[in-house]
Amino acid sequence: MVLQMIQDDVLLTFKEAMSYLRVSRSTLYRLMWSGQLTGHKVGSTWRFYREDLRSCVGREIPMTNLQSNVAIN
Repeated sequence: MVLQMIQDDVLLTFKEAMSYLRVSRSTLYRLMWSGQLTGHKVGSTWRFYREDLRSCVGREIPMTNLQSNVAIN
């Protein structure tokens, strides 16, 4: 339990967060700018808590976002 808390408190780099979520750089930025993912600016670099990354993956995408991405034939 304590080990889990310590691992969640470790800040991941931008590259580590990309790898953890298995997404591209642009997708990670999109998640941040849309408010779905919380990042923390440390100096000139971004850092992410592992728990925030897990929370981002567990969220449901609102239907309005899905509908705007679907092509209408």
